[in-house]
Amino acid sequence: MLTPVDLETMVFRRGLRGYRTKEVQEFMRRITIDYEKLYKENFDLKEKIEALEEQLNTYRQMEKTLNDTLYLAQETANEMKAAGEKKAEVILREAEQRAEQMRMRVREEIQTELQNLAELKQQVEFFRIQLKRFLQTLIEIADRQLDLDEIWDKMMELSRHEPVSVFAGREAAAVREAPEETPS
Repeated sequence: MLTPVDLETMVFRRGLRGYRTKEVQEFMRRITIDYEKLYKENFDLKEKIEALEEQLNTYRQMEKTLNDTLYLAQETANEMKAAGEKKAEVILREAEQRAEQMRMRVREEIQTELQNLAELKQQVEFFRIQLKRFLQTLIEIADRQLDLDEIWDKMMELSRHEPVSVFAGREAAAVREAPEETPS
């Protein structure tokens, strides 16, 4: 590419009947001035293009960094979401297991209490039967009490005639009069 200096130093050879030197020089001067302006503008534009290309490269690098960061953030968000879902599943599973364990424990406790209740019912029935027998025995003893009083009175009469311990006589009377137990 020609420079403005090349245009200024350009020398034309003269030939026969050549151009007018002054007009050629004036035209060359104007061309040199315009060319110098265009040359400077071209140089400035090249510098601007280089600066813009550097900026563009910087922006492209920033865009790449942002894209990488965005991708990483998306991946991290996906991982966190997956981890959160997994943790929620684990918590839910543990809660379900604890609930099932509690249900089983409550069922066992209910079963134990039902067995205890059945045993208590049996004991109540057993004690009711025993109490009934005891009361029947007391009624029988009360019915026989009159007979014992008579025996006692006779023994007391006899004891006046013979020396016998009061307690021995009473025990003997009780042994003779004791009813035999019958299974019911």
